[in-house]
Amino acid sequence: MIQPVRWALALTMSLLMASLSSTVVAGTEYAYQFTQKSYPQSRNRNYTVYVPAGLTGVSPMVMALHGCRLTERDVLNDWGMKEAADRYGFILVTPFITSYNGLRNENCWGFWFNEHRHEGGGEVEDLVQIAKEVESNFSVDANRRFITGLSSGGAMAVVAAVAHNEYWAAAASAAGLPYGESASSVSLSGQCPGSATFHSISRVADDMQREVNDDYPIPMMVLQNERDCTVIPQAGRNIRDSWLAVFGDPDHNTLTTARADSSACAYTYQQSYSCVHERFTQDGTMNSRSVVETVFYTGPLATANPNDTDHGHYWIGGEDGNEGKWAVRQGPVYPDLIWDFFNRHARDASGAIDKPVVTLLGDNPMTLQINQPFYDPGASAVDPVEGSLPVNTTCDVNVDVDGTYYCTYVATNSEGVTGSAIRQVIVVDPNKPLETCVVESTSPVAHINSGRATAGGNYNLRALSSGDQMDIGFAWDSWSSVTLTEGEPGLWYTQQPEACQTQGGEPVPDPEPDPDPGFTCTQHYNTNLNHNSAGRAYYMMGYFTTGGNESLGGLSGVFTWVSEVSAGYYVAGQCPN
Repeated sequence: MIQPVRWALALTMSLLMASLSSTVVAGTEYAYQFTQKSYPQSRNRNYTVYVPAGLTGVSPMVMALHGCRLTERDVLNDWGMKEAADRYGFILVTPFITSYNGLRNENCWGFWFNEHRHEGGGEVEDLVQIAKEVESNFSVDANRRFITGLSSGGAMAVVAAVAHNEYWAAAASAAGLPYGESASSVSLSGQCPGSATFHSISRVADDMQREVNDDYPIPMMVLQNERDCTVIPQAGRNIRDSWLAVFGDPDHNTLTTARADSSACAYTYQQSYSCVHERFTQDGTMNSRSVVETVFYTGPLATANPNDTDHGHYWIGGEDGNEGKWAVRQGPVYPDLIWDFFNRHARDASGAIDKPVVTLLGDNPMTLQINQPFYDPGASAVDPVEGSLPVNTTCDVNVDVDGTYYCTYVATNSEGVTGSAIRQVIVVDPNKPLETCVVESTSPVAHINSGRATAGGNYNLRALSSGDQMDIGFAWDSWSSVTLTEGEPGLWYTQQPEACQTQGGEPVPDPEPDPDPGFTCTQHYNTNLNHNSAGRAYYMMGYFTTGGNESLGGLSGVFTWVSEVSAGYYVAGQCPN
């Protein structure tokens, strides 16, 4: 893992800010590994920190938690959060659950496990310790530490806000669950509409009151699709009502006494889906801080990505987002809605950070074919106090060479406060193969953990390659070896893509060496299952020899001969005489 050095970061930032005429690149990602601590149920966890280019001084921090079957890369690539960090000036932290115990879908945060939802242990403690590690490496505003997430990540954001309300300033839960809920609060039927059972509001409130250890009434935002069939709308309403019961003023802890405003959502992209933003405050007026705010809308069930469920269950990234797994672009824009809420709710009740907001015109990213002329569509800037501002632009795009380039747009108000935005310009050579043809041979579980495969099949028991969706073995199989080849970046195949089968007119060598006549052949007679366990075979809708890829049939208990004809290369049958 990359371990950033503080002086190197400071030098980089000073160079970036030294002159607007210099080439400014996009923000920087830093990858860390959190080391398991001594408290119960702690684990080693990977996490990434994204720092916008030119960010200086003490800055807000936003931690964003992925949902089930996702990783921190999905958050970084598809949610529009990096662009929001660039736009609003906050440090983005994206933990990856990395490993876990207990029966759960792939990569779910364990919000329903008792050991993971109390201060001093488990995942909720690891998250706050990760945040404190970030503070040791970067300059974080102690009054502006925020946490959000989707699905199980949204539920864990709720847990974090309750268990550590002494640390976090505010939280936002997208399709999350109330504190202390069981797994039955999630609809697992695979049908629409969904169905689930919930604890009573009084029980949730009692569980919360037993856990909170600070009198700070931590504000919560709830974002919920009324048509969500996985986390049904009642979950969002129960978060809202339990928050009012625990953190609301005794005279303003019901919907009617605490409701201060109900209006159409301010931030939407292409579709609003009848989005309504409601604010429930400490005294029922807009003059006081929110106890809880809700964003409810009626969005579609279907998504563009074939790798998720069409159950109305997703993060909405807006123009800067992608049609990823459980992520869409159209609708109420979560990054903007959440940041607006966070920005108004610093822990010390200080005012929102007023800075110019730079809005890009035209596409971002912008894709050009090699040698195609580049015309910069530009950007506009508005300061909350001063109105429209001029924008200084720095672009360094070479249309003669394929690659990724950046244009940076900066606006500065009369107080010297700057806002910026970055456009990515991708120059593509249509004659250059898109396939990387990288080969990786490892176990199914390692392929899953690295994003080359996903858990699927009945009860997610099987590992499926990300490109051709082929079955490569049990999802928990850590002993077999399966070879996958990358086609387009991020898509891995059990069979080499056609473009990878030749390289400069010559055949690409097999990932395993050809049988070596000088090698002493060894033969093994055992069941297919035992061949699989020993690494001599792998399972992919049947058993095949490792390296030779020769079929042994589909029955696990049948005895077959397998011979190792060169190191790690197995074929069906006995050794030749």
